[in-house]
Amino acid sequence: MIVTPILARRVGHDSPMMHLRRSQSDGMFDRFVDHVEELWIRGRNVGEIERVEA
Repeated sequence: MIVTPILARRVGHDSPMMHLRRSQSDGMFDRFVDHVEELWIRGRNVGEIERVEA
């Protein structure tokens, strides 16, 4: 898995890129997997989002 953590006061190309491999249970790899799964579960189809008029 390749991850790019966002750092404060940095733009995307200035953030580090890390190549993670699963080498143990509940390590860094599994924590990123849990994070991505949580984001996916919370995600919504953009067609379902009500637009708020300004």
